[in-house]
Amino acid sequence: MEPGSLSMDARSPERRPTPEGAPRIFRELEHAWRHLDHLYEISKRLTAFEGTERTFPEVMELATQVLPLRTALLLVGVDPDGEPLRAHPALTVWRAADVTAARIPRAIEQAVSRYGWLAGEKEVELREPVVGLAERVDGEPAEESGSAAPTFISLPLVSKGRVFGTLQVEAKGTLAEEGLAFLDAVTNQLGVALDRHCALRREVRLRERAEALERAQRELLRREREARHEAEAAHRRQAFLAEASALLAGSLDYRASLPGIARLLVPAWADCCAIDLFQKDLGSAERIAMMAVEPLGHPPGSESFVARVLASHPWGAFPASANHLPDEHRSVEQCEWSGFPANLRLLIRVRGRAVGVLSLISARPARYGLAEVTLFETLAQRIAAAVDAALLFQQAQEAVRWREELLAVVSHDIKTPLLVVRMNAEMLLKAARPPGDERRRQGRRQVEIILQAAEQMRDLIGGILDRARHQGMPMPLAPQPWTVEELVQPTLEVLRPLALDKHQTLMVEVGPELPRVRADRERILQVLSNLVGNAIKFTPANGTITLRARRVDGMVRVSVKDNGPGIAPKDVPHLFERFWRATSVNERGTGLGLSIVKSIVEAHGGSLWVETQPGAGSTFFFTLPLAG
Repeated sequence: MEPGSLSMDARSPERRPTPEGAPRIFRELEHAWRHLDHLYEISKRLTAFEGTERTFPEVMELATQVLPLRTALLLVGVDPDGEPLRAHPALTVWRAADVTAARIPRAIEQAVSRYGWLAGEKEVELREPVVGLAERVDGEPAEESGSAAPTFISLPLVSKGRVFGTLQVEAKGTLAEEGLAFLDAVTNQLGVALDRHCALRREVRLRERAEALERAQRELLRREREARHEAEAAHRRQAFLAEASALLAGSLDYRASLPGIARLLVPAWADCCAIDLFQKDLGSAERIAMMAVEPLGHPPGSESFVARVLASHPWGAFPASANHLPDEHRSVEQCEWSGFPANLRLLIRVRGRAVGVLSLISARPARYGLAEVTLFETLAQRIAAAVDAALLFQQAQEAVRWREELLAVVSHDIKTPLLVVRMNAEMLLKAARPPGDERRRQGRRQVEIILQAAEQMRDLIGGILDRARHQGMPMPLAPQPWTVEELVQPTLEVLRPLALDKHQTLMVEVGPELPRVRADRERILQVLSNLVGNAIKFTPANGTITLRARRVDGMVRVSVKDNGPGIAPKDVPHLFERFWRATSVNERGTGLGLSIVKSIVEAHGGSLWVETQPGAGSTFFFTLPLAG
């Protein structure tokens, strides 16, 4: 066989002898018949195309059964997604078993050059990695420098009139015309297979993109539905909170408003609601509101849910107990019991103190999530504010009632005996004139003290009535410069007979050269009378009361000390509250004295405080500003 002619596959039918001198056309038809068998095998292989890395070497192995090929380089300007990428083609290399790797670089250089010319690309850069390209192994002969230049044949791969790749082969010798025709047929089939494969990859990629877009759209729709649902739920929570707040603000009587809150909660937010408030001693609780309904979908004929709640639920059967509250740092408690899968209890706190609980019970599992718990925490805070406001209003009403009673006593019951004292003192004073001896002078002094006390009581009554008429306004003062002795001595003269009657010692210690103070004399006499009078009242017989005055930090500090029983620590914070009286004290009083003292001292710009120790007595201090 002459060089470059086609070989015959052993599997082809036995060739019939051609008569000598037969026409050339018969010989060409015979070659074509032999090619069809190989083209059919190549076509079958390309029909099951599995990618260039695997299919291309198999096709070239089949082609070598017809043509004496040494190397084959396939350049495809399509990316992995099947999209055109002509400037960066992918290269797949095949070489025959007897061909060294040293021949490949020259073939690649030639293939890239011809690909650029056929594809119309001026600059071509191969994509990595190059499939089938191997380094020369040790012992493998290098390409002979004196060998003849190889002959390369480059054929374009065409799709829809555009070149998308090339097939370059190197044959042993020169290929005959039928060999070129066979190679052209193989190239065409390879181009069709590659184009079909790229189209399939594009279709798969488009389908994947479409599926991804569809998933994204479904996710967006899901998120939109969730956002809409959450917005609706948030609007529902805000609407409920607004309605509950309006209901709580509509009345200062929580016994009227809290049952309305229970009706708002059931059945919209719970199947049962109970609101309990603790009594002052925190030992027991009063159920203010209770509301329960049968759950939606409750099977007829089964045991009543409401009956089970009232009979056996730990929170519904009985009012809450202060002894079974959750930890002080926890304001929310969630529990699950058999038959009661969703239970929520919240503390109602007023200024850090638990005053009650809000209990919610539901037959629906997992009914109370984080959003609902936050909503009911806010509701519990607003209930606490409403209860606090109602309690303060009740206290204010009670204080007003006590004030009115006190003013009635002052204006009616005290005026009459005061008038009697004044009239009799005036009569005694007239009877004592003219003064005769020392007894008459002493009697006259006592009568003058009675008149002085009467005048002081009259001023006190007038001041209280003024305070009542000017409720909430600043206390009127008429401050003037006074020595401490001028303020202390009148008080001692009035109260000394009371101390002598109990065999008590009344001592005065005023610092030397004490400066004058700026004060309203009548008001300060009221302060001293109250403090010294309390000391005489609560100090036992044979006790000692000491009144001291010192200059301290630019002020005059006055103290009244006794050695009585002292004051319990729990009572000290309440000493200066209006109408407050210690429960352990047997002496009668209105609970206003120290409150009035505090207001007078603060109106002068001073301070009032107490230091006490049970069993060792008490010392009351107050300060007055110096006269300018």
